[in-house]
Amino acid sequence: MKEKLKALVVQPVLTGISYFIQVICMGGLLQSFGTILGGTGVAEATGTFAYYLYQGGTLTMSMVVPVLAAYIAYAICDRPGLAPGFLVGLLSVEYKIGFVGGILGGIAVGYFCKLVKEKLPLSKDLASLLPMLILPILGGLFVVLSMCYVFGPVLGGLQTYLSSLFAEMQSGSRIVFGMVLGALMGVDLGGPVTKIGTTVVNGLVADGILGPEGAKVCIGVTATLGIGLSTIISKRKYTAAQRATGKSAIVLGCCQIAEGGLPILLADPLRVWPATILGNMVTGAIAMYFNVQSPVMMGGLFAFPVMKNVWPGAVLSVAVGTLVTIVMLAICRKTVTEDKPAVSEKPESIPVSVPAAQPVMQAAARPEGAVLEAIDTEDDLDIHIEYE
Repeated sequence: MKEKLKALVVQPVLTGISYFIQVICMGGLLQSFGTILGGTGVAEATGTFAYYLYQGGTLTMSMVVPVLAAYIAYAICDRPGLAPGFLVGLLSVEYKIGFVGGILGGIAVGYFCKLVKEKLPLSKDLASLLPMLILPILGGLFVVLSMCYVFGPVLGGLQTYLSSLFAEMQSGSRIVFGMVLGALMGVDLGGPVTKIGTTVVNGLVADGILGPEGAKVCIGVTATLGIGLSTIISKRKYTAAQRATGKSAIVLGCCQIAEGGLPILLADPLRVWPATILGNMVTGAIAMYFNVQSPVMMGGLFAFPVMKNVWPGAVLSVAVGTLVTIVMLAICRKTVTEDKPAVSEKPESIPVSVPAAQPVMQAAARPEGAVLEAIDTEDDLDIHIEYE
């Protein structure tokens, strides 16, 4: 049962993750460079080089969910799933249900297209239209209906309801509020669950309440920075590809771009959640205890110069929360024994030595010094003779 679930759900999601890593890195780094050059007000500095960098990164980050959903569908039903998958992602962004909607919708439309491809009875004349016309049309209809009438309203309504509950907590204990905010932001690192907390906190800024915003900025750094540093400190817990992703996560985390940790989180959520949630909760509690305040909503460490109670509040909250994240990852994650090599698309050449006295074929004996090179293809075995 576990292996079947892995093949049906986990593997397609991992395929989607492998394709969206580059999108996150490119978009996040462009945003980071823009923030470094233009400061916390880069989004309003129209016409400057830093502004264009930041806007380019923002647009690129808006592609993350569409790419994830499209390649999840692609992993299930091949190329006919790409177009409906991209539509799933775009509608997920539109409905503000993030990568949760992208994953669920991508899986749903992928298996829908696969079912249609395998079960729809078509004549030979119409069969040629199936991948290019029929599947995209039916897949598009399925996406619109499912996203507009099922996933969008259900996930969006749940998000709105939870946001209202979280807003009511603001009148209670500051420390508890910070811990809950940290837990929400640690679940999906910038996704719809994060939006439950950040929407409420951003609204409080308009009322002049800056404490929760300060905690949000600190929390936004912690999980991704902790994941990135963990790939360096606990190298044996990660594959080579994940260690490479971790280096980008360090930069993105410092700039409060939490999505930088998504590739590692989504690949193994049950072992990463304890670290991201607990680390963020510690950060939120410390930041609220010291009443860290921020008039800006983004910037990460680069927002510290305009924040209040940075020392010891903001510095201590990020440092301790990041340390907790690193320790929990070291405890929860399994040691990776070996990295699986990528499967080459080209057939491998296998050199085969043949004794000089042994005939290669009945028609001709192997000349001295020759080496057989067998190339294994799907259809047959090609044999080439090369001379040393």
